[in-house]
Amino acid sequence: MILLAGGTGHLGTALAERLARGGARVRVLTRDPARARPHIPAGVELVAGDVRVRSSLASAMVDVETVISAVTGFGPGGSGPWQVDMRGNQNLIAAASAAGVEHFVLVSIHAASSDHSMELYRAKFMAEKSLLESNLAWTIVRPTPFMELWAGIIGDSLIKGGAATVFGRGENPINFVSVQDVARFIELAVADRRLRGKTLDIGGPENLTLNAIVEVIAASSGRPPRARHVPLTALRLGAGLMRPFKPDLAGLMQAAVRMDTADMCFDPAEATTQYPNIQLSRLADVVRSERRATVVA
Repeated sequence: MILLAGGTGHLGTALAERLARGGARVRVLTRDPARARPHIPAGVELVAGDVRVRSSLASAMVDVETVISAVTGFGPGGSGPWQVDMRGNQNLIAAASAAGVEHFVLVSIHAASSDHSMELYRAKFMAEKSLLESNLAWTIVRPTPFMELWAGIIGDSLIKGGAATVFGRGENPINFVSVQDVARFIELAVADRRLRGKTLDIGGPENLTLNAIVEVIAASSGRPPRARHVPLTALRLGAGLMRPFKPDLAGLMQAAVRMDTADMCFDPAEATTQYPNIQLSRLADVVRSERRATVVA
């Protein structure tokens, strides 16, 4: 049995579908099973639990051989990085260890470190540290930002509002990876014992600016590539003003500033050389696939 925490997000739903198609027994941990059910494939078990509450996790671990944690905390109140990405993962690690789970796969983030400027990256690093200090066999997966998430944000504003919302200048190259590709690597990590004790940094085949994403989506949808740019000064000011009242929104603004100013390029050559059977997805392919899925739905 595989226990998947974070199974209702962009990556989690893709991963649950892939694992179930491959014949794996999958159990998704969720705070609200009734609400999650429409998003989870038939045949996948749901169990109630909250990673922030250690006592709620014991029953979810029954008969589990592998835990996959794809949780991420960018929500309000007690759902931020420290509560979810650090403490929530620490609770999962402790519960898995107590239950005799064999293997723990942690989805972290590329460039996670103890001294990173963003809380999310520091919290992910602390979760990595806790896993390495545990008695569990482990695999850490560190993806770059998710292609589907950012293409969705930009595409929705372009298609529904007539102009894409671009944070900052939109000229900084960024590596994005498809959640489908990340799911394939995680599936491989579960099946291949040689990946235990390994950290996998995973990125896509392209380093793209946000302006380039606008161009690709516009070309695919037949719309002119119009964009509204939110100035960096406004993002920095907004992050500072919002932090005491809406830390989740402040965190998103801080992430937007980083995406427009930091070095966010990545070379996936190591992963593609080592695993040539996994063909990494390009943005244009992902956009076409998303549009086909929308039309079918």
